[in-house]
Formats: sequence, structure tokens, C-alpha cells
Amino acid sequence: MTGTSVRLFGAAVFAIAALYTLQADTYQITFGDVLGPSVFPIIVGIPMMILSASLVVFPTGTVDWPGRDRLWRQAAALAVFIGYVLVMEQVGFPIATAALIALVGIIMGGPPWHAVALGVVFGPGLWALFDQVLGLPLDFLGDLFG
Repeated sequence: MTGTSVRLFGAAVFAIAALYTLQADTYQITFGDVLGPSVFPIIVGIPMMILSASLVVFPTGTVDWPGRDRLWRQAAALAVFIGYVLVMEQVGFPIATAALIALVGIIMGGPPWHAVALGVVFGPGLWALFDQVLGLPLDFLGDLFG
């Protein structure tokens, strides 16, 4: 990656971080911490903007662009993550998460059987951790099944 590529990457990350931080003010929740849900995104977003701006001002280092195979895998993984966000409310957290884990595992070259097994274990497991142990309510079955 040349200096221009590093600058473009820094500008793209800065734009994402700025939007992420601005979006934090819109989070509304009726329970939980007195500081509210916007604190964590702000704590992440501001340093992210500072660090990405430093890439724009001081682009250093060189990195080779990945080959086509890796770029296609990254694009497929990104599509799976976008799909995950779009279907989670309909099918519920455990099913969506299990599918996410299985598909990303397969995309990254893991044996399909292992990827599906991990999804089946970790989808409900993560739901139990967040919902039952940590007390962060997540929809189990979603709108489609519930």
C-alpha cells in the first residue's frame, strides 16, 4: 500500500468513526448504566478518529494488496456480516449467530463440518452468556418464529 492508499484508508476509517460516534447520541435505552449506552461508542469512536487522522497526515509503511482470492473472501465475509444484521431480528440471535459463525468459518477455509459444529455450539452459547449470565436481553426466536 503506498502513501496514497494509506491516506485513503485513513480517510475512510475516519468517516466511519465519525458516523459511528455521531450515531451514539441516538441510542435510547430505559435500563442499565446511568451514563447511558452512548458512552462506549464515544470511547471507541474518538480514538479511532484520532488514529485514522494520523494515517492521513503521516502515512507510513508499505503493505502489499492481497490477492484476488483474499479480496473475494473478505467481500464474502462482509456480505455475511451485513446479512447477519439484516436477519437477526427475524430469526433471533442464536440462529443468526450460528449461521454467521458457520458461514465465516467456511469462507475462511475451515472444514464445513467443523464450522457448522462451532456455529451450533456457539450460537446458543453466546445467547446464554449475554442473556442469562450478563443480563443483556436478546431475542431467542425472533419475529419469524416467535
